[in-house]
Amino acid sequence: MTSEILQDRSRTGKERPWRDHKVSNELLALAYDEVRPEKAKRLRTCASWLSFEQLPDGTKRLVNTFFCRVRLCPMCSWRRSLKVASQMHAIMDAIKADRPVAYILLTLTQRNCEPEDLDNEITLVLKAFNALTRLKAFKCAVLGCYRALEIDHNLIAGDRYYGTYHPHIHALLAVNPSYFTGRDYISQARWTDMWRQCLGLDYTPIVHVERVKGDTAAAVAEVAKYGVKSKDYVIPDDWEMTLDTVRLLDTVLNKRRFVAFGGIFRDYHRKLNLQDAEAGDLIHIDGETPPEKPVYKQIHFAWFSGYRQYRQDDAAPVGKQQTRRRALRRPDKEGV
Repeated sequence: MTSEILQDRSRTGKERPWRDHKVSNELLALAYDEVRPEKAKRLRTCASWLSFEQLPDGTKRLVNTFFCRVRLCPMCSWRRSLKVASQMHAIMDAIKADRPVAYILLTLTQRNCEPEDLDNEITLVLKAFNALTRLKAFKCAVLGCYRALEIDHNLIAGDRYYGTYHPHIHALLAVNPSYFTGRDYISQARWTDMWRQCLGLDYTPIVHVERVKGDTAAAVAEVAKYGVKSKDYVIPDDWEMTLDTVRLLDTVLNKRRFVAFGGIFRDYHRKLNLQDAEAGDLIHIDGETPPEKPVYKQIHFAWFSGYRQYRQDDAAPVGKQQTRRRALRRPDKEGV
């Protein structure tokens, strides 16, 4: 059985966590059975089979599957983050080839909010960031920006903020190399004051600003993270909290955009003819393009819920969901 289990590594040799994300996907589907049953059906078919091209060097490249695109789906969120990271690397490489630039990581926060206030707070944060980009100081200093919305859910038992949410912004800014010694330089204190004004706060928020030095991979990884981590809404030890959280996030995140490009980032996104980072193809990522000719060799894997593994199953009809032994059940009933 070991030889039949899916092993898929990235170009850097890191094991791709297909299994982990599919397990989280199934748990989320259980919650959606009670929140939005029609989405539960889509979740269960998400990546239930995978077709890879087996390359001569032994590596694999995904060539076909189905992704459900449910906003909270851990599998789709993972693939989307890989796509964003790939696009950011391509954009930054293209910029580097054309002109010298430097980069800044900017994190913009505010106080935690109660669940009933989350929808309004997300709107406020996104509007405040748009207002920030329109300030004269920002436009003079920043050549381009990429922003990502992230929402943390405080689940630390005993914490006075338990159950609250923390919507905040991660941004990667492109600036001229002379920015750090020039007149357009913005200090951390000034960034904080600008953000406070844009949010309309009566307190001083926490703002973190950091120059990106050396390899930009870490900076890209920071801004390409999931908008909401699955551990913040799939909580097996507290199923009622899971249901409440999924119900809330499903509503407040509807039609929200987690990421956006501005300035030269947007220009190069168009120049490189890149797909929409959120709505685009989730199969061909990491700079991959669909093969023009028949693939070298295809191998197929099906998800077996009973084993909680992807196993090679070339004889099975592609697209047919495979289950063996027992189905995954609600954590509060079966102790999953």
